[in-house]
Amino acid sequence: MLVASIHRDHRNISRLLKLLSKKLTAIQQEKPVNYSLIKDTVSYLQEHAEKYHHPKEDLIYHYYLQHYPDSEGVARLDDEHEALAGLTAEFADTVDMILMDAVIPLDLFADKLNRFVGCQKEHLDLEEKSILPVLEQILTAEDWEYLHTQWEEEDIDPLFGEQVADRFKELAAGL
Repeated sequence: MLVASIHRDHRNISRLLKLLSKKLTAIQQEKPVNYSLIKDTVSYLQEHAEKYHHPKEDLIYHYYLQHYPDSEGVARLDDEHEALAGLTAEFADTVDMILMDAVIPLDLFADKLNRFVGCQKEHLDLEEKSILPVLEQILTAEDWEYLHTQWEEEDIDPLFGEQVADRFKELAAGL
């Protein structure tokens, strides 16, 4: 079911955010950090979450907005997804700079990482606590059936799926 896959994705993204929070703590304690794992985490979010997860949510949200009154502020999620994509791209650029040996003060990087994790968590909380429960209550079985027929993407998760992609094996081992 579509909504079940969204909840699953959210749990997986939460696992990645916990990993990033641990990296943030290590940075703040001036301990060594594997920046490649941070890069892999951000790459996964860019490649999987933005290309499969958010479009899946958008399909549901747009359908809801077309058929039901927007009493829960669902319409703002488009803007949030766009803002998250921008924040993720900006943070990915910062991580790339570090991996290319650019000098970036640790406190500045820690602030960017903290902001990135915080914004991602706030977005997940909004969807899980405010938006999805309402959609699950309001959308009918027929609505969900229709939505399922509209989602034709094959969702092969390169990190949490049956087969972990080679490029994410180190990250998978760290979870």
